[in-house]
Amino acid sequence: MRVLALALAGLLLTAAMAQSAESVSADIDLTAFANGALIEHASSIYGSGWEPIGLLDEEPATGWTNADGDKAPFDIVIALPEQSEIYTLEFDTAQVEKPERAAKDVDVMISDEGPTSGFTLLQSVQLDASDNQLFPLTTPGKGRWLKLVIKSNGGDSDYSEIMDFKALGIQLTNSPLPNVAGTYASDSEGTFHLSQDGAQLTGCYEHNSGLFQGGLESHLMRLTWSEDGGGHGPALMILRPDGKSFLGMWQYEGDSTWNADWDLHKISDKVGSCPNWNPKDTSGNLVTKALTDDGRVRLYGINFDSDKDVLRADAKPTLEQVKQALAANPGWHVTIEGYTDSTSTPEHNVDLSQRRADAVVAYLAAGGIPAGDMTAHGLGDADPVATNDTAMGRAQNRRVEIARQ
Repeated sequence: MRVLALALAGLLLTAAMAQSAESVSADIDLTAFANGALIEHASSIYGSGWEPIGLLDEEPATGWTNADGDKAPFDIVIALPEQSEIYTLEFDTAQVEKPERAAKDVDVMISDEGPTSGFTLLQSVQLDASDNQLFPLTTPGKGRWLKLVIKSNGGDSDYSEIMDFKALGIQLTNSPLPNVAGTYASDSEGTFHLSQDGAQLTGCYEHNSGLFQGGLESHLMRLTWSEDGGGHGPALMILRPDGKSFLGMWQYEGDSTWNADWDLHKISDKVGSCPNWNPKDTSGNLVTKALTDDGRVRLYGINFDSDKDVLRADAKPTLEQVKQALAANPGWHVTIEGYTDSTSTPEHNVDLSQRRADAVVAYLAAGGIPAGDMTAHGLGDADPVATNDTAMGRAQNRRVEIARQ
């Protein structure tokens, strides 16, 4: 694989069902990469698949260990996307290489001041070599940065290991949608050109005529990519606190392994072009292309107010593209399908997805598309395209699809 691109037949990721919209009051894993968390600093890294990002990927088989020869204590700083309130900590260490390497004494600290200052003790925990080690907090912690201080392990003289870490709670702030359009440099995939219209994202990159498309929601870009040769799949990109760089994970369509090796840094606010893509014209109406070629398209960038059927203003560019596609093909009859993840009850999810599909139909009908040519269908958490056990999977399952009848 080589990073992002467009695969309209397999558009997996959408901001249509806003993060946590199906569960307004439920705690989320604030340190999940798919929820916007990033590693800010690590004092020691072994590498070779043992990077600290493994703590945030929701996969207990991957994790962090220290560099050969380094001795405890080790510090790992995690940046949360927003100021948050934390109620419970969780560690996974069952799949360490040896039980003696499992981290044992760990201090968890929190700061609302910055990644290098203002830290206070949140909880001191003692771990063993097992998963799902829960530590409810007597007093909730409030802040934007977390620090793990690994002080000891189970007795191994060389390595300390943690496979996964979760901080469960709620976000207290919600930053406005940023402007991420521009040109980005990457170490492995060449230059990226990213165009933004509301929450809608399109663009290209230099490797294998790569194309991508997706939606932006807060700090998270949900994308699909494709390249010459048939490679395609989903991708998640997290905006760093500097607002000018992204760290991303990608996978091949149908593969369960996420690869965390994208690192994009903005070099210009100007959106360039590639031989196979131009933001002004050659990309065309991608909804029309998908419905013509495949009879179905999965959409992104259609954002709603949390747990409501109220379309947000940043959804307009994607909705307008749908309206243009249907207006240009008056013989088409389509079904607007709404999907959620499995959070909340099936009854709530079906009701929410139906109301949101109805809202899309109402918008298009108000724009001149005959109501009789459209059917709204809310399917809730039916037909998931990924696991609902992780934030990454749930991000893929929250979507809107349009199908030609």
